[in-house]
Amino acid sequence: MDTTFTQNEKCPPQYAYFYSVGGKYPENSTSLLKKVQAYLQQKNEAYTNSGYITFRFMIDCEGKRIAKTRLLQTDEKYAASHFEKKLVDELYSFLKTLDKWVIARSTDGKAYSYKAFLTFKIKNGKVINIIP
Repeated sequence: MDTTFTQNEKCPPQYAYFYSVGGKYPENSTSLLKKVQAYLQQKNEAYTNSGYITFRFMIDCEGKRIAKTRLLQTDEKYAASHFEKKLVDELYSFLKTLDKWVIARSTDGKAYSYKAFLTFKIKNGKVINIIP
């Protein structure tokens, strides 16, 4: 995935995890699931694997996703696995369309960056759930 990391100069060099700042994407998982399924359906590709594809990334103090992204792929039993590159690329392209990330703020109102992730649960090549 993207390996470039450029810190937004406006953001302090402190980070939190999404769950400690309410940083979950502001759409529910059902809504996102419908969107990703429609997005993939447009591509009209067939895939076969089952398991989980997780993208870990940072959201900066302005609510923008930082390009550097870590990819984790596991089978249904959480053992390391690999999915078709085209499916991973399409899911990553979908992730890049999400632009409504929450801005994290400290108790004194200052904005800062946080670590986030999005996991796609795959069954027989179809996305059946999104976590969190």
